Amino acid sequence: MHINSFAILSTVLFFSPISIGQVSLEMEPIEAHSTITDITLYQDRASVTRTATLDLQTGGYTLFFRDLPSSAYLDSVQASVGKQAALLSVDTSSRPRVKDNSDIIKEISAEIENVEQVINNLNAKQDALALQVTMLKTLIEQASNEKEGQVDLDHLENQIDFIGSKMTTLTIEQTENSNTIKDLKQKLQNLNRRKQNLSSDRGTQLNAVVDIGVKQAGTIQVQLTYLVNNASWLPTYSIRANNAGDNITVEYDAQIWQRTGENWTDVSMTLSTAQPQRSTTPPMPSPWFVDVFVPPPPADSRRMRVGARGGSGDEMYYSKNKEQVDAIESMPMMESELAIVETASASATVNNDGPAVSFTLPRTITVPSNREEKQTTSLGAFETEANMFHIAVPMFTDATFIRSKVTNTSDYILLPGKASIFHGSDYVGKTSLPTIAPNETFSLNLGIDPVVTATRVLLEKESASTGLFGSGKQTLYEYRITISNGHDEGIEVHVRDRYPVSRNEEIEVTLNNLSSPLSTDKRYVDSEKPMGLLRWDLNIPANSTGDASFVLNWEVEIARGNDVKMTPLPE
Repeated sequence: MHINSFAILSTVLFFSPISIGQVSLEMEPIEAHSTITDITLYQDRASVTRTATLDLQTGGYTLFFRDLPSSAYLDSVQASVGKQAALLSVDTSSRPRVKDNSDIIKEISAEIENVEQVINNLNAKQDALALQVTMLKTLIEQASNEKEGQVDLDHLENQIDFIGSKMTTLTIEQTENSNTIKDLKQKLQNLNRRKQNLSSDRGTQLNAVVDIGVKQAGTIQVQLTYLVNNASWLPTYSIRANNAGDNITVEYDAQIWQRTGENWTDVSMTLSTAQPQRSTTPPMPSPWFVDVFVPPPPADSRRMRVGARGGSGDEMYYSKNKEQVDAIESMPMMESELAIVETASASATVNNDGPAVSFTLPRTITVPSNREEKQTTSLGAFETEANMFHIAVPMFTDATFIRSKVTNTSDYILLPGKASIFHGSDYVGKTSLPTIAPNETFSLNLGIDPVVTATRVLLEKESASTGLFGSGKQTLYEYRITISNGHDEGIEVHVRDRYPVSRNEEIEVTLNNLSSPLSTDKRYVDSEKPMGLLRWDLNIPANSTGDASFVLNWEVEIARGNDVKMTPLPE
């Protein structure tokens, strides 16, 4: 400790701006009595800020911030002070904390003995109740074995009433007694565990020691900040589409949990994607050598050991990938309490100027420590228009799927996370969102449309000989897809199918007689169409059902020589 022996160059700071010599500044030790006011929560840890507000006179002070949590990274501890004071040093200390728990252990031991005695008495009572039940059963057996002529009906009725009433009472007592024993055994287990924990209570007290020099008397605010483990947050979403699927509301939430050992009560919070204490050194490759392979000499069987390594092949040297570089970008949190509901319900402030993204909540929140369940808080919500269409894949299913193209019109980067999807009042299911930047478009599946169907039928499959003297063979497939739209308005349907792609010049495949042209979408034309995937972008009129359903036809022709054995074709 360095409470009374701290010497510094303090004349410049406090007393005489023209003095040159060194002086010794007497440091007065005081307790900080700080409270946790600000949290920056990362996805694997948190930055905690304690604030102490003190009325101090001019001079030097050593402030003690007591009982930092055991999950704190001591090398991350830093402090800051207002303009009326100067920060002189920040240090940490740890010391064994051995509590005298003998009195408490004595009380718990006495309570354990008392509970054990009660359990023994209840077990004896349980045995007595069981004996009474056995005796009643014996009476019942005796009564049932009596001869009919010897039976006194009035006496028998009285016996039945007595036995029934007594059996009911005994059964209730047995149940209550059994439940009491069960509860007491659980209590006994908890008492023994508590006694064991107190007997081994040899923790360590972590403290931060901050030296400051006060230049002007008054109210001084000192903040201590440190990183802790066992805290995290994850983004979650609720995505709600109207019945038409052309208006989407995205609710952006955060699931928060912490087991740091400190309760966060009424704190200002920023959620960040930065990764503090990750490596700041870029990974560098090490040399990679190749050489002519030289077989190893035969191993001496007399010197071989179980598990010994044999000869090596081409030599290769490489370094393992290190962690990527991540910068820390966090935004200051609001210092004043929020006075009105409108402000508290506002969306989080977003800062995405650097490689990390942070969300500053407009309200203070409370997050207890050591909670198993996650706490959900709202970051904000936004509405956006969407382009809804249907997807039909009738080669696999008659059902059609509703999909919307959604644009992120908010200032938020939508981070990877789970999303619950609602279409109208119906819960559709869950999906996973990737990272979606502002103004980026993404697809959203809204479930199955029960009044739109697409059915695929193979109308004909015909094989015939072709060429001079029947030297070739040709197979013709004719398909039909029927699309039924039960809506009162027209819909857009993207129909998906496929046809064979030849990988040999001796096999020729052609697509013929399409009743509707294929899609002209650039991505489809460039990457999917060459692979034999078919896509039609169709507008299906309203109430196209029954004989009025939309019909799509096409043919596939496969030609090859008679001597060409072709791989099997799916129907």
